[in-house]
Amino acid sequence: MTTSSTELLDLTGKVAIVTGGSRGIGRSIAKTFADHGAKVVITSRKIDSCRDTSEEIIEAGGTAHPIAAHMGNLDDIEEKLIAAETLLKK
Repeated sequence: MTTSSTELLDLTGKVAIVTGGSRGIGRSIAKTFADHGAKVVITSRKIDSCRDTSEEIIEAGGTAHPIAAHMGNLDDIEEKLIAAETLLKK
């Protein structure tokens, strides 16, 4: 009997906030989390790149929200996390 990777890592009902999720390793992590059922918030400083990754996840059947944020700015982080929480409650 084999176990699928989705059974091993079931993230249904979970939220993943992926900083740097618009490209490279962060993008791959965001897509993997979504593939395993997580709602994903994609953050980076450039909203267009975040949107691209989010659209790919949504087209594949996942849930994703792009949020532009600079992780070096604490006020920005708090504001964006509140916005993400509001989006995910819908």
